[in-house]
Amino acid sequence: MTRSENNAAILLDEPSLDDLSIRALLHPFDELPGIFYIVKDRDSRVVAISPESLGRMGFTDEREVIGRLPEEYLPMELALKFRADDEWVLRHGMARVNLVEMWFNPRGGREWISTSKYPLKNRSGEVVGVMGILQNLDIREKRFAHLGPVGAAADHIRANLGEPLMVRDIARHAGFSERQLQRIFHRVFGRTIQQYIIETRIHAAIADLSHSGLSLSEIALKCGFNDQSAFSNRFKKATGLTPHVYRAKALQR
Repeated sequence: MTRSENNAAILLDEPSLDDLSIRALLHPFDELPGIFYIVKDRDSRVVAISPESLGRMGFTDEREVIGRLPEEYLPMELALKFRADDEWVLRHGMARVNLVEMWFNPRGGREWISTSKYPLKNRSGEVVGVMGILQNLDIREKRFAHLGPVGAAADHIRANLGEPLMVRDIARHAGFSERQLQRIFHRVFGRTIQQYIIETRIHAAIADLSHSGLSLSEIALKCGFNDQSAFSNRFKKATGLTPHVYRAKALQR
């Protein structure tokens, strides 16, 4: 397997994906801290997966996910996003790099990560799969030290989810003007500060719904929603489920 610099694709010597050869080739990367991967075929079924990815999703044996589609091993709101990313790469035969997305942390909760997806092509140029490289965002942010205010702003948001969060106050905390911070924030995270706040609140609520005994009203206040009704509306818009239904499904899993 080689990397093509012209079109940011990974070329395979085999005519199609071979799970054993791919897994053996990627084995040396399993011990790299903060970096993990998932390899899928042209139908988005898992062919190979790093132990780190497996553990973060709550699985202990790769046979629990090998051959399965995203919606068969991920919560639906994450599955739909990753499936759409896979399909774009497979359809265009081009890489998508440095996407900032929500994923699982080592404790089973949610955190922001950096994702890059590359098409896997055989020697004939046919796209036969996709490889996703996932990286903890704190590592990625260290590469962009000159964008320090972005990290300061994101940390401030995460530490104060239960409080009113105004862009002007976040910008003041980061030491930038609102306009400057919005511009560089969007450059790094691919979303506005307001969008980041909402998504971070939703995913914090998901963690509480899945792992705490807090009531819905307590979760709403903890995560910065004005009331339970506002929380339910935002949550359903983001996940397609009400908080009550999401919690029930999480308990079943």
